[in-house]
Amino acid sequence: MESLKNYIKENRAVFDDKEPAEGHFERFEERLDCLMAEKQANRTLKVRLLTVFSAAASVLLIIAAVRFYSPPETEKNQLTGQADKTEFSVTNQFYTEQMNQKIERIQCKLSAVSPDIRIQLEKDLNQIVTDNKQFVKKMQNENDEDFAVFYLVKHYEINLRALKFISDKLGDDGEC
Repeated sequence: MESLKNYIKENRAVFDDKEPAEGHFERFEERLDCLMAEKQANRTLKVRLLTVFSAAASVLLIIAAVRFYSPPETEKNQLTGQADKTEFSVTNQFYTEQMNQKIERIQCKLSAVSPDIRIQLEKDLNQIVTDNKQFVKKMQNENDEDFAVFYLVKHYEINLRALKFISDKLGDDGEC
């Protein structure tokens, strides 16, 4: 190996005047492009996997919290009023998190719109949140749990559709 290095050093002038073979640079650029595309695909895959794992972990944490903090079956029979609120609370928490995620995404996209539109959309978002809080408070006082949960889900589905519509109209922003 040492003798090869010495040979190259001693005969450097012989090697310096030669150009690479025809098409060398094109092949090199193709390989480089392929490597960059692979890195981008791997990065996208990692981000998607991280998102899926994060969502799964969140769901597992919610399930674990509900199981840990819910009273045993014997207490549930004695405390039916409290047990009724548990399903309502879990449902409300689930949909509240979904709404908050959509609102955060919309707020991120608001930086790309004109000030007039931003102000109006912020007012609309605040109104949606305020109306939602009032509706949830009203449904919490409902005696019929099935009725309350049913209409709570319908209410959140409407809000989520409205938020999705707003987000879609704002377009896809790569940073958000």
